[in-house]
Amino acid sequence: MPATLCMADFDLPTRSASGFLLRYIVPRLGPAPLYGMLDRRLPFQLSAPQSDVIIGMGHGEADAFTGQNEALLLKVGQYDPREVEGKVIKLLSCQTGIELGPDLVANGCVAYLGYTDDYLWVCDEELVLTPWSDKMAAACLMPVVNSINALLDGRTAKEAHEIELEGYRQNAEVEEDDLIKSCIEFNRDNATLLGDDSAKIRRRFSIILPIPPPPIILPIAGSILS
Repeated sequence: MPATLCMADFDLPTRSASGFLLRYIVPRLGPAPLYGMLDRRLPFQLSAPQSDVIIGMGHGEADAFTGQNEALLLKVGQYDPREVEGKVIKLLSCQTGIELGPDLVANGCVAYLGYTDDYLWVCDEELVLTPWSDKMAAACLMPVVNSINALLDGRTAKEAHEIELEGYRQNAEVEEDDLIKSCIEFNRDNATLLGDDSAKIRRRFSIILPIPPPPIILPIAGSILS
């Protein structure tokens, strides 16, 4: 069964976070994620019903998750329940744990992992072509990567959630920059798991690439994290 991996890539925040997914998650899920211009409603609508897991990186609001250029992917009351039934869903997105997450579970999603407030991190604009090399961003984003990889290893939603929380705890403990530390702790406090915490997906092969992807060359349109 395939996975649906949504990765917006049109501003600095989405470029930063999607870069980490390109480096550490895409190799495990195949060559055809919904990345960039593919990260829109119609491709999502076709892919999601066939999947056992939906992993999404994009901007969000309390009741909605968006893709490329903030194209609507999921909104309370505006999606087919077949798109989420029986799936584990992880959204690296602001605020979707407030309304959208509970609505996904009510419509058959077995477990939702996300955040009840904005997701915050500090990223280096000078590393926008190789975002996975950004150590400031990694302090927040690598716990997310490790949580997603735990799901792909066949661990339960609860185990994946706890791995993310522990990653934040460890990173905050050693972080010397007050702003980055506050972001780590803020994300930890707003991370949420809804639904069946024993839910699992089909285990994917573990693939570790010895070298990162080539530099990203797509243009960026300005935006803010929301």
